[in-house]
Parts: sequence; C-alpha cells; structure tokens
Amino acid sequence: MNLVMANQPELLKFLYTHLANGTELIDIEAVRSIVSSPRLMDFAVRNVSISELAMVGDSFLEKRTMLADSPQRTYGLSLRDWERIKPTVQLVSDFNHGDTSVTKLQVWPFDPNTLSEHQSYLAVALSYTYLELYAEPRIVGSINDILDEIGFFIDPERY
Repeated sequence: MNLVMANQPELLKFLYTHLANGTELIDIEAVRSIVSSPRLMDFAVRNVSISELAMVGDSFLEKRTMLADSPQRTYGLSLRDWERIKPTVQLVSDFNHGDTSVTKLQVWPFDPNTLSEHQSYLAVALSYTYLELYAEPRIVGSINDILDEIGFFIDPERY
C-alpha cells in the first residue's frame, strides 16, 4: 500500500475501515505504515507573522491538554508558504530557552489550516519523531489524550 498524506479526504474513515478490529483503539504504529508524517523540516526564526499560521507540535497539544509548552510557540505552514516567507525571516540557530522572540516553524507539504480538528489530532501525532517521543514521555500522554477521542493511541510502553 502506498503512503498517503494526513490531509487526504476521508482519511479517518479509511483508517477505521482498514485498521479497526472491534472496539479497541487503533495503534498509531499501524497508521504510520499508511500515513506519512506531515513534518518535512523545522526552523527557529524571528520576524515571522503568525496571524495566518496554525499551531502544531507542543503548542497544539498545550491548547488541548495539560502539556506545558516552551516559551517558543510552534506553528506549521505549507512548503509553498515557507518558500514565500523565507527571505523575510531571520533564521536562529542558538537562542536562550526563555527567548519569546523566537518562533518554531514546522514546514508541512500542505497548509495545516486545511485540516479538520480530528485530522489535526492525527497529523500532529504523526509529526513527532520517535526520538522526541523517547526524550519526552509527557508528549505521549498528551497525544493519547487527544487521540483517544478519535479512536487511536500510542503505546506508552514503547517510550
């Protein structure tokens, strides 16, 4: 089966049809074999207008769970939008943890704003790398808090 993107129409319905086995939640590992991570690359930047950007990553989770986010908010944008704004932002490679002038950007192949709330739950969950999940187990708990609503989970025993 070919990988699909998280913005595919009727994705959740497709996953329920192909992965559900009764009343159990669907393991995100099975989903990863069908749906690619939307996260292409990350940047820390200054001088970015966030008014049109969607919260993703830890910032998305913080708005919906008890996860405490870092002072730098994380926003997602499409590759096309990244190419458009890249000349206007200042890339930052080193910054103080408390520096709120820095914004984290995740570049996705599509605009995260185009996703429904439930598709966003799945896309954000898939955007985390294994290393990030191992490094911060609280993220797994926060992801499970939102995924439970739509019938999916991450096995915390893996992390």
